[in-house]
Amino acid sequence: MATTRIMSLHISKGKNANQSIRERLDYIMNPDKTEGGTLVSTYGCAQKIAANEFMLYRTEYLMNTGRDIPNEVIGYHIRQAFKPGEITPEEANRIGRELASRMSSDGYAYVVATHNDREHIHNHIILCPYPMNGTYKYRDVKRSSKDLVRISDELCKRNGLSVIHDPQNKTVTYDKWLGNKKELTSRDHLRMIIDAALRLQPDGFDALMQLMEEAGCLIKRGAHISIKPPDSKRYIRLESLGDEYSESALRKVLDGNHVHIPRVPRSHYNDSQVKCLVDIESKLRTGKGKGYMIWAERNNIDAKAQSIIFLKENNIGSITELEEQIRVMRSTRNQLHSSIREKQNRMKEINRLRKAIRDYRRTKEVYIHYKESGWSPKFYNEHRQEIEIHKQAHEVYSWHDGRIPTLNDLSTEYDALREQKSAANAALEKLKAQLTTLNHIKYNFDILEQYYLPTSRERHREKKPTGR
Repeated sequence: MATTRIMSLHISKGKNANQSIRERLDYIMNPDKTEGGTLVSTYGCAQKIAANEFMLYRTEYLMNTGRDIPNEVIGYHIRQAFKPGEITPEEANRIGRELASRMSSDGYAYVVATHNDREHIHNHIILCPYPMNGTYKYRDVKRSSKDLVRISDELCKRNGLSVIHDPQNKTVTYDKWLGNKKELTSRDHLRMIIDAALRLQPDGFDALMQLMEEAGCLIKRGAHISIKPPDSKRYIRLESLGDEYSESALRKVLDGNHVHIPRVPRSHYNDSQVKCLVDIESKLRTGKGKGYMIWAERNNIDAKAQSIIFLKENNIGSITELEEQIRVMRSTRNQLHSSIREKQNRMKEINRLRKAIRDYRRTKEVYIHYKESGWSPKFYNEHRQEIEIHKQAHEVYSWHDGRIPTLNDLSTEYDALREQKSAANAALEKLKAQLTTLNHIKYNFDILEQYYLPTSRERHREKKPTGR
């Protein structure tokens, strides 16, 4: 089962065409993702100078046509992702080359890079839109996506891979996809400033707006009230912040006719984690205003309360015990990382063995005929690819003394490793959340010790008796 997508590449802002295409090619050919570059294939260009050759084709095309193209497309990026555990990286790269060849009719240069750094093996293909003969530029029309799906499905079926039947549109917006990982937006900051100002219980809407201005906001009054938060580039309508922040809702709150329910912004930590204290003094020195100070003081109250409650619930009675738990959790985290890496490496080895078995079986008959021909050079030239693949597969057998487990045994082991790896990943994610909470508490104590708790010298001075 392979999912596909084709995207047009344009010149990046502040960069030229060469820099833009080189940046994309460097990403897909990243040695850390392609086993040191062994999973990169090219056509019509050399791997190390692919960007320069793409630009040579571009220069020749522009000279032949004399065209000045606005919003020029300098490449097409095709992504092809396969079902986890169903294909080896080498097979994926071969299928990617066939896909690129059929999409381009071998009239355009392309680079195929197979990434195996994720559980699902996937191809990145960058197709040069400028022809090698300098005539017609490749164009992504509406049918290109359909052609891409059709060709990819044909290749998958031919190679015994599953395909998607009756595909459904299950896409979500980028905002929803990010979920709790989403960065705080200007609207989130504005809501926080309004919440902080409401806690001061202003005696009316004008007083609320006055507090907003004191917090560094700019107010624009008109048919709709718009507010520009500090460090923001644009004004934001109150109506766009949600029902709880509209002008009418805020007036009801200030008149005592409605209870304001703050909208909790998504941030870097979830509700189960302890907040970090804000170093208010250092923030004020950087120019933060009164509104930020109000919010920071409220945040610090919550952070202190959360820290104390967590320590009591988890029977942590001292900083020494806290540091010991952090040390133990870090050690466990490192062990989980090591275990996951071991399983990943073994899964890669299993994929290599499965490929060797399939290649050996597929090319065994050709190799027997080659042997029976008396190692005929003519026969070798006619069947070079199958013979070399058989030799490589035979080498794998030799490394294991001819005792490679069966495909069924390897698949069973692979499935078991994948389940173990998923369980280890789940445990690691849970442990990371717990460790983050402990690190937050440790950070909070460090801040308290720095600014609020007496130093050892001050404690000694307090204990020293005063004499007349």
